[in-house]
Amino acid sequence: LGVTLPLTNTQEQVTYFATPSLREFHPDRFPAWIWYDNPCFYGVPVYGEERGVKVAQDIGGREVTLQSRTFDEDKKTTARVGAFMRRHLPLALGPAVATKTCMYTLTPDRNFVIDTLPSHPQISLGLGAGHAFKFASIIGRVLSDLAIDGSTNYNVGEFAVDRPILTMQNPPRAFEDYLAKNLLPVAD
Repeated sequence: LGVTLPLTNTQEQVTYFATPSLREFHPDRFPAWIWYDNPCFYGVPVYGEERGVKVAQDIGGREVTLQSRTFDEDKKTTARVGAFMRRHLPLALGPAVATKTCMYTLTPDRNFVIDTLPSHPQISLGLGAGHAFKFASIIGRVLSDLAIDGSTNYNVGEFAVDRPILTMQNPPRAFEDYLAKNLLPVAD
């Protein structure tokens, strides 16, 4: 279609910890949360098939391609998450019962892409930049507006597919310092 975007893929992971205080971390007693700092961590209470608190580091994974991506646990990332848990949520920490991997596809500014292709306005495009899950319902609504009506009442101009940073040959990556700092070991 003649569109190339400067995207970066990282392999991320979440770990479920079997806290010995399981009841204290159910949804009626413990919220979904985010530790918005550098590094950034997030988690959700005990819910679903994995009987543990789900915790991850945001942009804590290594850069990968579709060919080099694995589904293997990154022990260094698990160690960083464990160190965070020991420091800030020690009652939630227990044995790791499961670790699952996923991929982030990041734009250089880590903003969404929610638009139609300028040369093909009948094609809607949505890219979550590694954090769309929380916004899935509104992104879906906007994309359906674009697909059905060709426009939306929501202001999504800053998410344009042809915004300046996405048209640059080698754009600066706003998340690069963050990524470099977060791949360093976290001391206890």
